[in-house]
Formats: sequence, C-alpha cells, structure tokens
Amino acid sequence: MKGNHMEKIEFNLLLNTAFQALMNNSKDMMFIKDAHLVYRAVSQPFVEMVGKEKQEEIIGHMDSEIFADKSLAKRYAADDKKLIKGNKDLIDYIEPITESEDGQARYGSTSKYILRDDSGKFIGILGVTRDITRDYIARQHYQQELRYLFGLPKDTYAVSFIDVDDWRIISQRRQFIEEGTLQECHTVEELVEAAKASIVDENSGAAVFYNNFTAGFLREIYETGRMQLNFRYQRRVGENMVRWVHNDIRFIIDVDSGHLCAMLSAKDIDEEKREEQKLVTAAKMDKMTMLYNRETTMDSIRRILREEPEHNHVLFMIDVDNFKNLNDTRGHQAGDEFLIDLAAEIKGSFRETDVVGRIGGDEFFALMKNVPGDSITQRKAQELLDTIQEVCEDYKDLNLSSSIGISMYPQDGTTLEELYAQADGALYEAKRKGKNRFVFAKK
Repeated sequence: MKGNHMEKIEFNLLLNTAFQALMNNSKDMMFIKDAHLVYRAVSQPFVEMVGKEKQEEIIGHMDSEIFADKSLAKRYAADDKKLIKGNKDLIDYIEPITESEDGQARYGSTSKYILRDDSGKFIGILGVTRDITRDYIARQHYQQELRYLFGLPKDTYAVSFIDVDDWRIISQRRQFIEEGTLQECHTVEELVEAAKASIVDENSGAAVFYNNFTAGFLREIYETGRMQLNFRYQRRVGENMVRWVHNDIRFIIDVDSGHLCAMLSAKDIDEEKREEQKLVTAAKMDKMTMLYNRETTMDSIRRILREEPEHNHVLFMIDVDNFKNLNDTRGHQAGDEFLIDLAAEIKGSFRETDVVGRIGGDEFFALMKNVPGDSITQRKAQELLDTIQEVCEDYKDLNLSSSIGISMYPQDGTTLEELYAQADGALYEAKRKGKNRFVFAKK
C-alpha cells in the first residue's frame, strides 16, 4: 500500500513537471482557472496575448485584473460562467483576441474544458486558444469574393474565378449591360485571348497586363505582397460597341485546397468615365467661346514646339479693333455674342491639328502647325482677316475690325515667349498703321 502511495506521488510529480513543460513550450495560448475563475497556470503565448511579460503577472488574478480591454474581460468572464452553467465543454469557438502590436484585429479558435475532481466536483477550467487570424481573415475574404461572384452586381459584365495553381476557370458569370457583354470563355487561354482581342488601345496598361497573363506572372505579383490591382481601359463589349471598363483582380487563397486563386471582374464605367472626361475638357476650355483657355493654349503650343522642332510653325496673334465701342453702346451681352461668333469663325479657319485659343478679352492665339512655305502663311493671314471682317459687317456703325500680328518658328524665335514677343510687336505695328490688317514680325 505504501508502495502504491509513493508511486502515486511520483506520478503526480511527473505529471506536474510535464504539465509545466507543456505550459512553458506550447505555441498555443493555454490557461487553467480555478473554481473562482482565478488563473492558476498559463502558457507563455497566453502571457504575450494578454500583453504581459511573465506568467507571475497573471497567475493569482482574474480577467478583470489583467486585461486592459475591460469589455473583453467581461465577455471572457461571461463565457466562463455560461460554460459552467451549461455544464458542457466548448469546442473550437471562434472569438476575437487582443489586437496585435500594430493595432490589427486578431482571432482565436478556443476550446474550454470543465475540470472536475475524482468525486465529480467542479474545480476549474482548462482553456486552449490557437491564433487563427490569418486563416480566419482568408476565409472571410474568400466568402466575400464568392458572394461577389454569385451576386454579380448590376454594373458588372462578368466575374471569373481562376485557380492559378491549376490554371483553370473554376466559375464564371456574365450578363448584358447596354446590350453588350464579354465573350463566354471555358479556359484561361480563351479568356486571355478574348481580352487581348477586345482592347481598343494596344499600348494601354490592360494590354500589357493581358499580354503577360500567365500563372507565373500572377504568382509573382502576389508574392510581392499585392492582393489587388486594377486598371481602366476601353474595350469592345459587343458588335460595334466600345465602352470604358474597370478591371479588378483580387488574389485569394482557397481555404480548402490552399491554392492561389484570382477573382477577375470587369465593371462598366462608361458613363462615369465620359463625365470625367467632360470635366477634364471643361477645365481646358474658355467657358464662353469653347476655345482653349489661355493656360491650355500656351501649354499646347509649348508641347508642339518641344515635340516637333523640325517643322515650321506660324503664330497668329489676333485682336479686335474698337471692341470697347461694342460693349459701351450695346452692352456686354452683345459683346459676348460677338466674341462667340468670332471664335467659331476663327476656329473654322484652321485645321483640327492646329491650336486655337482665347488668351484674354478680345485677344486670340492660333498656331498653324507644319507650314511648308511663306506663301501659305500669307494666304492664311488674308483669309483670316477676310473671315473676321465678315463677322464685323453686322457692326458697321461701330467700326469693328481686327489686327493680326504674325511670328514664325524658328525664324522669329524658338520658344513661345520669343514668338509671343515678336507677334505682339507685329500686332502693335498693325494697330499703328491703321488697324484692319496683318503684319509679319521683323527681327
């Protein structure tokens, strides 16, 4: 009998030693609470989860004393009481745990077991929590993407779910928008070829992406840490129908197979993009005459001089003679109507590739590009003067006309500032000589 007693003591000692070794070396967050819900043993990962350094800072204390987040402490205590009252172990319960050092949410899978002595009396709780944050977020993300796929928002042409590792389309859904849709595809190769064939701009980011669309290429992107990429481009989505499309590619890990997958969606943004382009265009235009405004005019001319220095260009500086008479006698509304008509005629006198803008008040700029000879410039200046005079015919009593100063690139200057100064001097000379004429700059 004495031998059995000694063996039991030795076994308990061995058990306690093994248990302490488990607590010290386990990667799981483990704890033991007594019947009063006071901590009696904890693993080091549990200590770190609580935000402490040593086990001694937890042992002998309750949740309310060790957790900085009091709402979390109350919930843990309530869970324990519910466990005891229900008299049933809790297995693999997903719950939030304390945040990581960088403030990110964390989740654990917790199991709690009721501890009893030999007589069946409740003596405490054993808890084991595994940090499943990565898997939990991956599963939530996975489920969210699947809901997107099967929900197929009304503005989305198609969603394709691709297994990158197996290189196959797991699922695909399509629908018509404005009587257009994307081609139905059964393989990844078909999807890529259909996308490449439908992209309008072969130099766009979309074209570059699909030209490199392989399993290796997608995995390289994923391994850089990018979970999502997107781009906008024009795409043919039906017979003779071109629309702006937003492609969104999201990487997710299949929670069952562990494979890298990609969710590829194509959303219609045509109306949004065209409204955006209208705003961009409006910012470049003079609101009254709908010619380029001063800033856009200057920028456009500088760009041409920079990108096409080998060609001859001509700058026309146009000013309305006696315009003040119109505003003073007939009012500013009449003056605005005159400028609108005049702008339309000046614009119509030049090619689409030329630059025509209003630089202020009744002054206009026009840059005629790639002029082959002086005779053409001479004819254009006379044509422009005659066209403007026709607009002024309705205001004969006000003696309206126009004066035009002309400078030529590169003879009169190689920068906009030099051409501007030369054209301005020529304009002044036209005014001095009696107006209603054009004058070439003289260096």
